[in-house]
Amino acid sequence: MGSSVLLGIEGSIANITIDRPEAMNTLNEEALADLDEVFYTVASQEDLRVAVITGSGEKVFSAGADLKELESKSSAEMMMLSEKAQALYQRIEAIGKPVIAAVNGLALGAGFELSLAATLRIMADSARVGFPEITLGAIPGYGGTQRLVHAVGQGVAIEMLLTGEIISAERAYELGLANQVVPAAELSDRTSALAERLAGFSPLAMRILLQVFYLGNDSPLSTGLALERMGVAALFASEDLREGISAFREKRSAVFRGR
Repeated sequence: MGSSVLLGIEGSIANITIDRPEAMNTLNEEALADLDEVFYTVASQEDLRVAVITGSGEKVFSAGADLKELESKSSAEMMMLSEKAQALYQRIEAIGKPVIAAVNGLALGAGFELSLAATLRIMADSARVGFPEITLGAIPGYGGTQRLVHAVGQGVAIEMLLTGEIISAERAYELGLANQVVPAAELSDRTSALAERLAGFSPLAMRILLQVFYLGNDSPLSTGLALERMGVAALFASEDLREGISAFREKRSAVFRGR
């Protein structure tokens, strides 16, 4: 692993930390490459069932792209970087395992885009998020213009993008951008508790659920319903489903093996 992103493993949970405190955890090319490597590890290890991503320190998740690095980019170079970052964020979204963004502080631009690629977002009450790119004469380039509208609808999304407004965690929760807002001192514990709960479920059911959810939401209703039928039918051939039903009948905790 590179030095910009840390990976710690606790049982079946991968704890990922963007570790560039001297640069407000901005995402330069090295950090993006490190994230790519870390998420490849998470995807390839079956015993890892949930990933949590946060920023180092207590005040910043990620302040966005590294402007010092971007300042010298040509148009062609920026196109290639945007393609790489978008592909990375798509892989995170489609990893087939829950990814929880523990937004511990400021999440702007590319950092906010990263949190939107996560499955769930838990925000500290001190967190603030937004896309200030328009104030620099730019626009989000790592998927923000598309994921934001999926999350909050056209009216709110275009207002946030056009004004560059940075909103509070409470406002993010009101808009559906945060699943939970918790006191900053409780963020780690609350996130860990959720991760542990999700890690106890069937990884096979989780993978199929996420696939059906994301593919179905990008498709007509009839296609989404067909995906759902195929997904539930596939799970009825699994050992996990039989274990889940047996455990329910026997009033015990199920032990899911992803088969």
